[in-house]
Amino acid sequence: MATVYRTRALADPDTEYFFLFKNDAGGREAFQGISNIDYKVYPGTRFEAAAKFITSKTEFDEIRLTSLPELASEISQNNPNQVVYEFHTSTMGIIENEMKRLTVDSLKWIQTPSRWLTQAITRRLDQDGAVKCITVPNLVDRNTFNKDVESARLDLGENAVPLLWIGRFDKGKNFNDFLRVAALLPASFVPVAVLSLESQPERISRALLEARAYGLADRLRVFLNLSQRQLAAIYTWARDQGGVLVSTSLSESFGYSIAEALACGLPAAAYRVGGVPEVADCGTAEELVAVGDTQGLAASVLKLAGAPVAAV
Repeated sequence: MATVYRTRALADPDTEYFFLFKNDAGGREAFQGISNIDYKVYPGTRFEAAAKFITSKTEFDEIRLTSLPELASEISQNNPNQVVYEFHTSTMGIIENEMKRLTVDSLKWIQTPSRWLTQAITRRLDQDGAVKCITVPNLVDRNTFNKDVESARLDLGENAVPLLWIGRFDKGKNFNDFLRVAALLPASFVPVAVLSLESQPERISRALLEARAYGLADRLRVFLNLSQRQLAAIYTWARDQGGVLVSTSLSESFGYSIAEALACGLPAAAYRVGGVPEVADCGTAEELVAVGDTQGLAASVLKLAGAPVAAV
């Protein structure tokens, strides 16, 4: 969510943004140097009390929440026509659970970043609630992610082709399928995993064991918790080396890594899930394949990299 908030503030420098976080996932550096952002972190039980107090004592043009539906409902009762509830998860179980606890009548809007997610939510609402659902695509910070970014200086070896994957080692990001795709490709393709705020060492250990099982332990490169600028430099480096971004997510409400990679000129091969087909410039629909089709995903990688597809 830090990326979502950061890009909004950058795109609207005349508006002051105040962010209140319950969990500190280590993304504070995303807000450094942005003059129209202020933020605080209130962990645990202190968060809800702080949110209620701040919204009752401070005049805001708009109040947005991305979790805690009961809190959103209570604040919206005290701030009529001001509260927007945002869904960014693509996990239907979480969405259905939050919808049951959300007082939709008192909200201004329910907002999502993709038409796919908006439709999924409207199907779970009556007609009055459905008209409050709107789609506002997430923004990409084009100052940070663009084709002119100076590329990183990395050396994977002669004639190596980077096979880039972004995410955490959780079930939804589906790192296993990335390993399956890498194992299907020629040895010149080097799997590179960039972990986004991964904080569970046991998941990292398990992923490295899985890489060993696929015979990729010696080839796999892992980068931890890069800044936005470092990530952009990785994208342009991979592009300059003829590489490809591979997304194996089982579901995506938007597809930030794909959008940012494309903005940097790095082609992407991905599963056709959620809001991914709606990503701007992701019109290469032939490179989006069905979930689980690792053979098809490997073929897409070869096509984008200009290698013979028959090699899969």
